[in-house]
Amino acid sequence: MEEGKNVMKGKSGRCRRGNGEGATIKKGNTWYGQFSITRNHQLIRKGFTADSKLELLEKGREWMKCAQQSSLPLTPGKATFGQFIRYWLVQHKKMSVKPKTYQKYVTTFSSYLLPVWDEKNLSKISSVDVQDLINEYSSGKRIGSKGRVLSSSTVRCIRRYLSEAFRYAVQMNLLIKNPVELTKAPLLETKEIHVLSIEELHRLLQAMKSQAMDHLGDPHEMLYYSSFMAVQLAASTGMRLGEVFGLCWDCVDLEDGSISVRRSIQTGGKLNVFQTTKTNHSRRLIRISTDLATELKEYRSFQEQYAARLGDHWHNVRNALITGLFGNILSTSNFKARYFLPVLSKLGIHDFSFHDLRHTHATLLLAKGVNPKIVQERLGHSTITLTLDTYSHLVPDIQKAAVRALDDLGI
Repeated sequence: MEEGKNVMKGKSGRCRRGNGEGATIKKGNTWYGQFSITRNHQLIRKGFTADSKLELLEKGREWMKCAQQSSLPLTPGKATFGQFIRYWLVQHKKMSVKPKTYQKYVTTFSSYLLPVWDEKNLSKISSVDVQDLINEYSSGKRIGSKGRVLSSSTVRCIRRYLSEAFRYAVQMNLLIKNPVELTKAPLLETKEIHVLSIEELHRLLQAMKSQAMDHLGDPHEMLYYSSFMAVQLAASTGMRLGEVFGLCWDCVDLEDGSISVRRSIQTGGKLNVFQTTKTNHSRRLIRISTDLATELKEYRSFQEQYAARLGDHWHNVRNALITGLFGNILSTSNFKARYFLPVLSKLGIHDFSFHDLRHTHATLLLAKGVNPKIVQERLGHSTITLTLDTYSHLVPDIQKAAVRALDDLGI
């Protein structure tokens, strides 16, 4: 059998496993499983998801191993906030999220919470303490060693992470209740979205392509051509930066005219690694235009010829579209600093990020009357409400079109 001889298969693809490994089940392209350990006469369960059964079992077994080998070094009423948070991050959170997300948790606690409560008794942190900290961080003061003024979204994130940790402390009988639950988060400030007009977008794409064509034949031609394709893909599909850089040729069907979004480049510490996309909604099929299909065919031909010239020096193991000089993962920060932002500057386009290409894609489609549900699916949004709340105010013609429709109906 694929995973070993002790697998008992049930209905609907379920597999019952022993030794606390619970049941695994496949729904669509995703595997779900629950794992458990018994510690201090208490049953502790944890669920995982993965693209394959093997990956799922590896995640679960790693968590079980860490949890079993390190008994909780904390005693109710005696543990400090710092002791608990460090345990929770390493033994719990690290096993359940992607590297980039885990790094964000570590940075958030290290920057904004551990400096305040590291030595404080965990059970002595009250709702008043938490609310006071939220209010201070929302006051506009400069916070931390870098003296940053925190946005409302950052403060809300700090509160959410803290609540998540305290919920776990309640589950582990280290706290009676979660002190964050009685606090209020700051109101979320609406960020201004920057989008290009269709004329500005055409200018940008033409400038990126001209830059790539001008460097054909020089030592850095792959970097320039990859950079152009990254911008073209984002503008034509609405894909995120990580999704564009995580795209491999096995997810591109030029005959069918479609791209399957399955992977993303995740930055964890100093490493750029391929990961599955963050949510099930992010995994999607995007139909592409004839123009984009033509650009992709030309680029694939160039990449194949370039790889043939390099021979054994070409190491594109993943068969990725966007690569560095030798088929390696192209640094996203290097791409933006050297190949994208300078072009924007030359064109006089300011306050515009790579992610704004995604906003531009959505806004232009809505302005052309494309069904918002289709736009939602292309972007990989979890709900159509998110799509409409984000973009409808940028497309005033939607309201005008509604009025024209009412006039036509005579109501």
